Amino acid sequence: MRLGNLQFDHPLMLAPMSGITDHPFRRLTTQMGCNLTFTGLVSAEGLVRKRGAFLKIEPEEHPFFVQLFGSDPEVLAEAAAMTESMGTNGIDINMGCPAKQVIQAGAGVDLMRSPGKVKKILAAVRSRVNCPLTIKIRSGWNQENINAVEISKTAEDCGVDAISLHPRTKEQGFRGRADWKLIEDLKRSVRIPVIGNGDVKTFFSARRMFETTGCDGVMVGRGALGNPWVFCRDRLDAVPSLGERQEALERLFSFLQDDYGEKRAIIAIRKHLYWFTKALPLNASFHSKLSILREKETVFEAVKSYFDQISRRNPCPSSGSAENRSVTG
Repeated sequence: MRLGNLQFDHPLMLAPMSGITDHPFRRLTTQMGCNLTFTGLVSAEGLVRKRGAFLKIEPEEHPFFVQLFGSDPEVLAEAAAMTESMGTNGIDINMGCPAKQVIQAGAGVDLMRSPGKVKKILAAVRSRVNCPLTIKIRSGWNQENINAVEISKTAEDCGVDAISLHPRTKEQGFRGRADWKLIEDLKRSVRIPVIGNGDVKTFFSARRMFETTGCDGVMVGRGALGNPWVFCRDRLDAVPSLGERQEALERLFSFLQDDYGEKRAIIAIRKHLYWFTKALPLNASFHSKLSILREKETVFEAVKSYFDQISRRNPCPSSGSAENRSVTG
């Protein structure tokens, strides 16, 4: 798959997730084999108003895209131009977020209800940037209004380089199953690359999405939470050991500490501790302790103690078929 000057042989990507896909987490997944990462939602209006002050782009972090959200074509175009000048490899416009506060601003998946506005936004942004431009969409607003193909054809006409599709409607949220057949239909309807997203929790399910839909790339979102091994091609059958989980957590904490300092890193690591241990046995008492951990030493003493407890009770805590074994359950 080609996006502008970027070439990917077998692209596995980290989906943009607000409050999650920050620089430290992107850094970890890249080291695990992720080909392309995306920031969480970045407000175009806020970026322009604050002149990019809160957007951090590290020289070593490539390739990665900044995902912008907003509803004003000129503001989005200005934010995109600013982001390109700061060194991002590409721009993604969010047209799929179902969050209430995003929809109330006329952004995210709400844009899919206004194809004319989508055209204005994409034409404005494309006129201001030369880097790869992508959009992330859903199936549509509800089951009676499935318009992913229509929106994608408009995007293609406006010079967008690729479409990422999460085939659930706004009304579905994250419930039910993602309709992979719609990814296949979209791939047949446009000439530009199509990136599939939804219900990918293991490398096997990513491969199955490639094979069944014909998509050009696979984007992993919630399936990567606590499970950066989803991007590892050389770990197809292997369930990460407790030692590997602890090593990954320690590495992620180091990255968080580099960016935020120890105090904020401790707060940030708690959600990852939950995700990394969500599918493990005996986790209830460990999870109940997370909110009271205040120092790095106590955090990793608690992790070691919990993992030692599992080892004593059950030397092989993860089991099941290769397809079903994922640390996110």
